[in-house]
Amino acid sequence: MSKKRLLLIGCGDLPQRLVAKLDPETWQIDGLRRSDIQIPGIHISTGDAKNPESIKPLIAKKPDQIIITLTPGSRGAEAYTNTYLKSAENVAQLAQELAPSAHLLFVSSTSVFGQNNAEIVDESSQTSPARETAQILLAAEEKIAASENPSSIVRFSGIYGPGRTRLIEKVASKNYATAEAANWTNRIHSEDCAAVLGHLITHKHISVNGAGVLIATDHQSVLNLDVEEWIASQLKVSYSITKDKSVQAKGKRCSNQKLVNTGFSFQYENYQMGYAEMLKQML
Repeated sequence: MSKKRLLLIGCGDLPQRLVAKLDPETWQIDGLRRSDIQIPGIHISTGDAKNPESIKPLIAKKPDQIIITLTPGSRGAEAYTNTYLKSAENVAQLAQELAPSAHLLFVSSTSVFGQNNAEIVDESSQTSPARETAQILLAAEEKIAASENPSSIVRFSGIYGPGRTRLIEKVASKNYATAEAANWTNRIHSEDCAAVLGHLITHKHISVNGAGVLIATDHQSVLNLDVEEWIASQLKVSYSITKDKSVQAKGKRCSNQKLVNTGFSFQYENYQMGYAEMLKQML
């Protein structure tokens, strides 16, 4: 039986975690990345997706699945335009021309939701981001969705996991958020991110037809103050912030119900499970 073809546009942490979960006897995996670093299990080509000539030969191989996970070089609008918008436009156009049945899977972010007053958001919620970078990311989503290819737009919430230890370090130094800065937060462990990608390219209906927009976040929206207090308790450092019930927390609460309805199961259902594993490895 011939192998399925997977093309990775961007080969960073999440795609590498995904490849580790896939059967090499089932998948032929090509990857495009800007730096010339070889990765086990991936046939790497060096180039930039903002340049059509870099991705055209790879898409001409007619992959079954194309996963686009991009990382801008900086946080500015120009970097986001070059990295996300131009790349998405190129991939969508070339896939439509050269691999019209390829499933396009674009990794996005819940930052495209502009809600900031503790609202519950799902895939039907309005997207009106205030930040210019999030507006550009949303425009990149629209390029993928406008393609005639089947597509899935995965909006990950705050990703944490090995190598993403900023919050733990912040708590360890007792650099806590103030009571006035209470904020609803949403998270997903990097291993679950990779598992979501794997689920979407192996779930028969989705891999052929696409899933449209999906929010990928764990089961528990939680206040930043509560997360910091819990991590402090695990690190056995003092937590001195007195919570003020009169403060209206900002932020949004993301629903993962559509993803769960596809049959996906989380390894780390909430922040306690994920951070407990990280702390065990760090301490």
